[in-house]
Amino acid sequence: MIWLDRIQAGPFEDTNRLFMPPEHYDLRVTGNGAPEYWAEQAMERLRPIFDWQRPTALFIGRYQPFHDGHRALIAEGLKRVGQVCVAVRDTHGIDEKSPYEFEYVKARIEHALREYEGRFIVIPLPNITNVFYGRDVGYAVERIELDHSVQNISATDLRRRISAKN
Repeated sequence: MIWLDRIQAGPFEDTNRLFMPPEHYDLRVTGNGAPEYWAEQAMERLRPIFDWQRPTALFIGRYQPFHDGHRALIAEGLKRVGQVCVAVRDTHGIDEKSPYEFEYVKARIEHALREYEGRFIVIPLPNITNVFYGRDVGYAVERIELDHSVQNISATDLRRRISAKN
């Protein structure tokens, strides 16, 4: 909610007596600042832009297909770090476990995470099979444990059900 708080009192005394300022709001627009400033503040909240300089969690996967378990995992990363980079291994067509092209997977991820717009980015990766690093250079490598029912969601089972005609 945007609260336009730009005047001390309105022209009608009875309305002024009834007015109660909101307790909760996303943006309070005061009498200070140009309209362009406030428009930009509102746009940052309505359509945030991924900030390449902010701390970011990295998720690497095939996402074949992207499912509720992936969504829960990424939502937890967003809660912990604030924004995430979803790196999709572009493995389309290398085997029966990778039937979907990158653009299809990206569209499914963006749709599933639309409420987090501006707090995530989806990028393609080559078929990364090993992740190495040298000295500890500030990365925290951590496994996120989710509820057992979420951990057991199977992309293999989903692919089988998607491809079944009956």
